[in-house]
Amino acid sequence: MSYRVATQAYSGPFDLLLQLVSRQKVDIGAISISEVADQYLSEIDCMRDMDLDVASDFVLVASTLLDMKAASLIPKDVVLKKHDADEYDDDDLSDLSPDEAREVLIARLIAYKQFRNAGLALGMRMENEARMHPRTAGADPQFLNLMPDYLAGITLRGLAVICADLDSRKESFLLEAEHIAPKRLPVALTVASVDRLTRARQMLSFSELLDGQTTPEQVVVTFLAVLELFKRGSINVAQSELFGEIAITRVEGAPAYEAGDELSSVEKDG
Repeated sequence: MSYRVATQAYSGPFDLLLQLVSRQKVDIGAISISEVADQYLSEIDCMRDMDLDVASDFVLVASTLLDMKAASLIPKDVVLKKHDADEYDDDDLSDLSPDEAREVLIARLIAYKQFRNAGLALGMRMENEARMHPRTAGADPQFLNLMPDYLAGITLRGLAVICADLDSRKESFLLEAEHIAPKRLPVALTVASVDRLTRARQMLSFSELLDGQTTPEQVVVTFLAVLELFKRGSINVAQSELFGEIAITRVEGAPAYEAGDELSSVEKDG
């Protein structure tokens, strides 16, 4: 509702007045319904066109306020036995206490507002969709033959033959076992390889035992081979700092590792 009211007890939007009264923020006894009605009639006189929505809202709110004020002036000690506001007619309200009557009237007002807002929303959608007109005619002649009909003259049997021909052209894919599980590296052969390098160079680093294409599995197996030679007393290892380079030195006079020698404590396969 677009207009405002001004009384001794309240000044502000008319809609807000009902909410404040229902929440007992404003005393209904201090509100002059006749003064509110006079202000509304003055507002109507200033309008060029009669707005039925504003008028119906005023009648609803004003009548609700009038019922609430009447119920507060003539209280009756009647216990509310019904819980649904829709079950009460106007005669039943006279048998209710002021608080009970106020609850019923507020419930009716809320229901009215909900249906009214839903109706306005549906009306707006209908108005917007009324401006839309679907295309009923076909495509323009100049656009009819832009795309050729690829299925022209193709029967169901011919389509099945084409699908079978395409399926026969697919290359068969063979999944080898090495794609499922990596090949296990023999620790014994790696021990023999590291042993030969240390005998040939006497001193080298762990990174020199690896190449640029080394996999994580090869790093682990090479490290196990270094541990095996260290346990055998064939090499000495040193590391100056945490995560630093591992220096490997050949022990003078240490025997060479033979391929048939039994490994001490590492797995034979990495």
